[in-house]
Formats: sequence, structure tokens, C-alpha cells
Amino acid sequence: MTAQLILGPRPGKKSKDAIQAQGVTHMLTLLSPREQPDSVKRIAHAIGAVWHHFPIDGGHIETLDEVDLSALFLLYDEIARADEDAVIYLHCSAGIHRTGFVVYLLLRYRGFSADAASAEVATLRPVTSDQVGEDRLALAERKFQNWQAIQPA
Repeated sequence: MTAQLILGPRPGKKSKDAIQAQGVTHMLTLLSPREQPDSVKRIAHAIGAVWHHFPIDGGHIETLDEVDLSALFLLYDEIARADEDAVIYLHCSAGIHRTGFVVYLLLRYRGFSADAASAEVATLRPVTSDQVGEDRLALAERKFQNWQAIQPA
């Protein structure tokens, strides 16, 4: 139950063909409602991908600290269960802060160690790894460990 993850910036008319060429089957949008995510929904449908919206209102630490990990992991599981060959295009606006934070969490959820998750983010999209910020990754790690501690054995 593992989906392939592709990271990038907000899709647009100019990038949709390149995204489609990567075999994307699902698009996971992290944009807030004020960022007009419905335009991305139209692009997802145009390339034959299923659109999912997990709104996060910006990449500030305070905002990211409010992300519901159980809801995020449930959404990931639903995608992976529904499509064993899922290829998820994960994005926010620039594909840096929210995207880096969320992909790190998803990798930890999939069983990657903290170091392996950081390395995988760098492999998936170097600019995201370079610019996400150690503070966001540290927060993601703390949130993941807290979430993990309350899970049934």
C-alpha cells in the first residue's frame, strides 16, 4: 500500500502536460480555500487524475502545527487502497514549505526513519529539501513522534 510521490509547485496550464506525462493518477492539493484550489481541480480532471484537497493555510510554523496527522494519513491510506499503482502529485503554491512538511510526514508514516525521510525529500525534489527549513522538518518530526506515541500497539 505505497503510492509514488511526485512533488512540485501549483499546477497550471503550462505544466499540466508535463505532470500528465509523469503518470500522475492523483493530485493532492495543500492550498487554502483563499488560494483558489478549484483551478487545480480542473487541471487534475483534465489530465484524468483524481483530485484531493487537504487545505493548509500557508507554511508558517503556527499553521503547520495545527495539521491533523490522523486526517492526513487517513487520506493517504484511502488513495493507496483505492489505487495500488497511485502516483500522487503533491503540491502547495511553490512546492516548498507545506509540500516539504507534508511529504516528510508521509514518508515517516510509510516507515522511513527521520534521516531516510529527509534524504528522500532531497531525492524527490532538491529545491523543496533545500528550502523547506529545518524548523518545519523538526516540527514535522515532533508531530509525528507525538502521533505515533498515541497509536495502539
